[in-house]
Amino acid sequence: MSSRAKEDKTMSFFEQKDVIFTYTSKQAEEDGILFDLDQLLPGKIRKNFFLKYITAGLFAKGYWNDRCKDGVKDGEQGKTPRCVTCNTFQSCTGNLSCLQPTINIPNLTDLIIQAAQIFKRKPDDDYFVSGSIELPSGERQKIFIAQNETGRYTAMLPEEY
Repeated sequence: MSSRAKEDKTMSFFEQKDVIFTYTSKQAEEDGILFDLDQLLPGKIRKNFFLKYITAGLFAKGYWNDRCKDGVKDGEQGKTPRCVTCNTFQSCTGNLSCLQPTINIPNLTDLIIQAAQIFKRKPDDDYFVSGSIELPSGERQKIFIAQNETGRYTAMLPEEY
């Protein structure tokens, strides 16, 4: 069954009058709740890749790098491991608003590989699978992978389902 047919089947379960509220993945992306992997994937891979989104909660588990917006001054290391510039950290009064997140590509690649291994275990006629991954910290973490309205899938923490 094509993903479009699955979507039509799901949507026909409800009548328009039964729908109280909808919140699309695109809206969640705009609100910063979902990260769209298509931003990183080349067009040829994107079309057939199972995973479309990763939730912000899962991303926060070690898939961001914090970078100082001002860069390293005079080659000094910051007082906190999250801040590379001591002067900037001090001028930000310790609230770290001076940091700008960047994607940790090696960690994200590892997450995608682990999610793909979990996804392979999903029965063909199902829309959901769960499994355990190893986070960048070395801790084990259960994740859910669920189909979204695009016909592709979102990786998330169980509490985000």
